[in-house]
Amino acid sequence: MEAEEQQRVSALERYMTSLAAINPSWGDQDKPEASDSFSERLQLEYCPTKRPEVLRSSGSLFSSPEEQDERRPREVVEIHSSPGFGRYLVASRNIAAGEVVFREAPLVVAPKAGSGASCLACLRSLQGSEWAGCQQCGAPLCGRGCGGDGHSQEECRLLVPLGLKGQPQNTVLIKQLSVLLTPIRTILLMKKAPPVKEVIAALQSHAEERRRLPIGRFVDEHVAKVLRARLGLPVDSDIVQHLCGIFDTNAFEISDGDIRGRALLPGGALMNHSCSPNTQHWYRNGVMTVRAVVDIPEGAPVTNTYTNSLWGTRARAAHLSTSKLFTCECERCLDPTELGSHLSSVLCRGCGGGLMLPPADCRADWECPACGKSVSAGAIETLLRAGGAALGRLPIGDAAAVAAALAHLRRLLGDAHYIVVELKYALVQALMATALEALTEDDLLNVLDLTSDLLRLADLLEPGLSRFRGILLLERCRAAVELLQRRGVADCDTTAAASAGGTQLNSSQSVYSVQNVEDVSRQLEECAFILHYDSRHDDVIEVKQRITSLISF
Repeated sequence: MEAEEQQRVSALERYMTSLAAINPSWGDQDKPEASDSFSERLQLEYCPTKRPEVLRSSGSLFSSPEEQDERRPREVVEIHSSPGFGRYLVASRNIAAGEVVFREAPLVVAPKAGSGASCLACLRSLQGSEWAGCQQCGAPLCGRGCGGDGHSQEECRLLVPLGLKGQPQNTVLIKQLSVLLTPIRTILLMKKAPPVKEVIAALQSHAEERRRLPIGRFVDEHVAKVLRARLGLPVDSDIVQHLCGIFDTNAFEISDGDIRGRALLPGGALMNHSCSPNTQHWYRNGVMTVRAVVDIPEGAPVTNTYTNSLWGTRARAAHLSTSKLFTCECERCLDPTELGSHLSSVLCRGCGGGLMLPPADCRADWECPACGKSVSAGAIETLLRAGGAALGRLPIGDAAAVAAALAHLRRLLGDAHYIVVELKYALVQALMATALEALTEDDLLNVLDLTSDLLRLADLLEPGLSRFRGILLLERCRAAVELLQRRGVADCDTTAAASAGGTQLNSSQSVYSVQNVEDVSRQLEECAFILHYDSRHDDVIEVKQRITSLISF
C-alpha cells in the first residue's frame, strides 16, 4: 500500500477508535422488548444458515445498547483498502441481525444545499414568518430559546457581509446561505480542531472528476468565489472543491422530528454501497446509530445504500453515476429480474401476462419471453416517462387520486414495476394518514392486501430488519387492530387464521389473518424491535396499548 494511502487509512482508524467515547444516554423507553419466541424466529427467518451460537455471540439479541457495549468488544469493524473499492468497512467478527454496529456523532451538520429557511442553531425547518434573523448577521434562527449551538460567533461574523441583516426572510439569500454554510462550517471546524483536518482529507471527494462537470464550475463560481470576494474568507478554490466534493460524496441526509439537514459522518461514509444493504441507520438526538438488518459474517463488507432501494436498476444507476460518480455492479444490478422482484419489468401488451425484461443495452428492443413480442426502447422510455410524470403530479396525500393512478398504471406497466410499487406504498400512507374511524372496512382490508404485497417485496430487496419492513408492519397492525375493534375479538376465527399460515400472509388471506389476535401481536412485536430507534416507535407503543385493551376487554 502506498505511504499516502496508509496515512489516510491510519487517520480514519484513529477516528473510528475515537467513536468508543460516544456513550449517548438512552432511557428505559429505548430498550428493546421482545420475547424469546421472536428471538428464535429471527434466527430462523433472517439467518437460516447460521449457527445459533454465532448469532448469540454478543449476548442477548434484545439487550439494551448499554448492555451490548459492555458485552462485546468495540472493534466490531475494521478498515480495508483496495484499488477497486477504495477504503471500506468490514466486520471484524460475526455481527448478529439487530445488533448495533457503531454509533457516530457528525463532525459537521448543515442545511441541505438550496433548501429553504432552517434555524442555523438547531436545523429546525422554519415556516412562514414565525421566526426572526440573528441580531448580528440576520441569518435565520427560530428564537433565543431553541437550545441549539450550531450558530457560532465566528460563523456569525463571517455571514454579516452576506446582507441578511435587515432582510432575514430574503429567499434568494437564504438559498445562497444554504450552499455556503457547509464549506464555512467545515473550514471553521478544521481551524478549531486541526486533527479533524486529517480525517476530512482522507475522505473521497472526486474533486478532479467534478471539476470537469457542471457541478465543478458551479462550485468555483458560486461557492469559492463568494467565500473569498464577498465574505473575505481566504480559501483556495482547490480546498473548496475538495470540501464540497466530500459532502456530496459522503454526507448523510438527517431527519429527527422537524430537524432536517445533512451531516458529515466519516465512519458512516466508509460503508460500501449495496442495492440490498446489510445495515440501516437512524439519526436521533444528534447521534447516528448503524444497525445490522441481517447477520454479517466476519470479513464481509458492512454496506449501506446510497440510493433508493425501491427504484429500478436504471434509475438507481443514473443517481449513482451523477451524484457518486460510480457504477454499481452488485448481484441485483446485474440481474434483469432484480432478484426476482421484476421491479424494472414492464407488462407485455401483446399477451397481457408476460413481463418484458430490460435489455442490457439500453438502446435495444424489449422482448416478452412469453409471446416473443418486441417493443422499441424509445416506446418503453416514453411510457416510463409518462408514468413518472403522472406520479410526480399526484397529490400524494389524496388517497382517491393515488388509487386511481395506481389502477391506471397497473394496466400499463404491470403490478411489479417500481412506479406501481411507489404508488402502492403511497396509497398505504395516504389511507393510514386518515383518521382511522373515517376509513371504511374495505379501506382497511385494502391496506392489509397492499402491505402483504409490499412485505414480499421487502423480503427480496431489503431482507431482514429493514425500516421499510418495520413501517409496513406498523401500518398493517394499525389497520388490523382497527378491524379487530370493529368486529369484536369474540368473533375471531382463530382456527381459520391458523390454517391460513400464521404470520405468512398474502392478499387472499387478509380477512382471516386479521381475525387472529396472536398473529397481530407477533407482527407488532417484530415491528417494535425494527423501529426501536425510529421516531415512529411511539406509534408502535400506542398500537400495543390498543391491542392490550382489546384483549383485556
